[in-house]
Amino acid sequence: MPPMDAFEAAHNGDLAAVRAALDAGSDAGAVDEQGWSLLHRAAMGAEADPVRAAAVLAALLDAGAPVEHPGGDGRTALYLAAEFSQSPEAVELLIARGAEPDITDGHGNHITVNAWVPEVAALLAAAAGIEPPAPDEEAPAPERKLSRAQWREARKRIGKVLDGLDAAGFVALAGAGTTQSDGFDDCSDAAERRGHGPDGLVGFCYYTRQDAERARETGRLFLAFWGAPDGSTRKMKQAGELVAGAFREAGFRVDWDGTGDRRPSVHLAG
Repeated sequence: MPPMDAFEAAHNGDLAAVRAALDAGSDAGAVDEQGWSLLHRAAMGAEADPVRAAAVLAALLDAGAPVEHPGGDGRTALYLAAEFSQSPEAVELLIARGAEPDITDGHGNHITVNAWVPEVAALLAAAAGIEPPAPDEEAPAPERKLSRAQWREARKRIGKVLDGLDAAGFVALAGAGTTQSDGFDDCSDAAERRGHGPDGLVGFCYYTRQDAERARETGRLFLAFWGAPDGSTRKMKQAGELVAGAFREAGFRVDWDGTGDRRPSVHLAG
């Protein structure tokens, strides 16, 4: 396995350091203790700079890194690039180099659903030959950005609602992971720790760190949810109704179309 600084360089989009590691004999296809390859780490780095990430991805692929290698939880580099990219460069590069765009994660979430921004979701949908997912409702105007004090107060109110859902049989988490897949995994782990059996779990409700960042900028928080035990259409609708209802009872305005395909949107600024 190459030294950890090679993985760090890939994640940081440091092309010169990655090339130096490869020239020194590092294996472009090596994986770390979590099962992530250099290619995966570079894809995660797209969150900070998709252009630099694309350059590192290209160098690793040129050196023989397998484009379809499943990571520690089965996600490919393309899946991660879609989750972490706010622009299409890294995703375009991986598709051009042979990455399969019509894929799901271990929970059945299609890559287009977990893409961070609509532009990337549309790109992936076109490459996969499917319809793009329904977009979330338009974010509010920039003047609705929350101050630190407003966000702090909103988090307290949100936390009380999540506590209530938790007491009602949900696993309800704030700031769960960076992406929706991460958040789902965190909820699954929490359910296991708490000993929730299939009959004692209503579902999951959570928001991610990405959702929190977006909420501070827009005044609107998008919630992720799942209906136990199987995420069926009926269970998703039931779980979504309970989640939306809990936030409305707490005085929040909630936009939701009543389906499992759309995330409820909670208005935080007025």
